[in-house]
Amino acid sequence: MNRRPRPGSPPRTGPREIAARGRTNESEPGEVLYGVHPVLEALEAGRRTIDRILVARDSTQGLGRALRKAREEGVPVAHLPREVIARKVGRRAVHQGIVALVSAVAYADPDEICRDATGRADGLILVLDGIEDPRNLGAAVRSAAGAGASGILLGLEGTVGLTAAAAKSSAGAAERIPVAREPRLPERLLALRTAGFRVLGLDARGERAWDALDLSGRNVIVAGGEGRGLRKRLADACDHRVFVPLERGVESLNVSVAVAVVLFEAVRQRRRMKRDGTSE
Repeated sequence: MNRRPRPGSPPRTGPREIAARGRTNESEPGEVLYGVHPVLEALEAGRRTIDRILVARDSTQGLGRALRKAREEGVPVAHLPREVIARKVGRRAVHQGIVALVSAVAYADPDEICRDATGRADGLILVLDGIEDPRNLGAAVRSAAGAGASGILLGLEGTVGLTAAAAKSSAGAAERIPVAREPRLPERLLALRTAGFRVLGLDARGERAWDALDLSGRNVIVAGGEGRGLRKRLADACDHRVFVPLERGVESLNVSVAVAVVLFEAVRQRRRMKRDGTSE
């Protein structure tokens, strides 16, 4: 019997929630993950129900670890012609010969993410609002996971969710880090400021350089959409608007790149703090 997370609770990373129901109709509806890393991470993290895995008959190289894990978890594996796999994910998708039919991702509880970060002296949260390109979302998720953030809060207005393309771009990191939908981002940011977080908005026209601030404590990094940037209400809720200096003629960085730059500046400062005992 499958154990499912309680509604509103963060996804589990412990007991497996993988079902092996054995259906084989490749046209059956369901969410699709594709690519070696997203499928393997879904198997290992155990946050989704996995119905079955589809493998292209002519593509077994590099799939050994994922297929072994599928056998361990009792997930059925169907070997199908490559054109069937391509129809399942779209012919432009880079599926690497492996697809998993899975349940939709279970979004975390934003309160849980904030509580976890508040309980850490160097708590870190990433906030994304208005991100429309799933590849940018996936890349930002990967950076946040790599930087050790407690989680990610996504706005509702015009913000893409954790689609298959986002999961692919995250290289599986979307299965590892809690991601929540937050309907009241400005109010949440103000509450985090009250709780002792420094809230930094990424803005090409900001007043402080990204490396001019002490990021060794609790921080929230806020990024807006690819075109419009930070909404005014979010910008007003930030302590500082920070920018990454660029050479003349380059207007801005891709949002996921800017997010990575600031996140890993926080990582660098924290490592220095642990090593030397002093902040910058």
